[in-house]
Amino acid sequence: MTGADVLLAVLALGVAMLLARGSHPVVAALLVASALAVSAMLFLPTAMLGDWLGMDRVHRLYGLTRDTPLDPPEWIHLFAFAWLGLLVWLARKDVRNGWGVLLVAAFGVAAELSQWLTDGRQPKLEDAALNVLGGLAGVLLAWIGCSLMAAWGRRSGR
Repeated sequence: MTGADVLLAVLALGVAMLLARGSHPVVAALLVASALAVSAMLFLPTAMLGDWLGMDRVHRLYGLTRDTPLDPPEWIHLFAFAWLGLLVWLARKDVRNGWGVLLVAAFGVAAELSQWLTDGRQPKLEDAALNVLGGLAGVLLAWIGCSLMAAWGRRSGR
């Protein structure tokens, strides 16, 4: 393990703990596990991830996305950060504001930039944009969900 690998592991764990800070223990565990899974997808060599997933599954993913504008790695960026954005917004009441939106966007950009520390990975502007877009989509879904639940609560409380 190189120094860069150790630095990435420490950064990934630190970000995961920062995201989970102040949330319910079960949700904190989900946030940490999710952040570390996203970090693994971003920082581990693509060939290793393909081996773990199985190339037959990788080919199936490409088949599923053949008629879409994005390839599987791009969809993974969108969905992974949408999931993180959704979790952060739902789990952390203290960042349900503009700072939370900035936090999710900053993590999307920082995650891509940190790929400079990995072997066999190169940061791409397009991937950073997909990370930010996915994170913002997750925040938007969480905000809509919270708004609908609040409206439903007000309505049923009358």
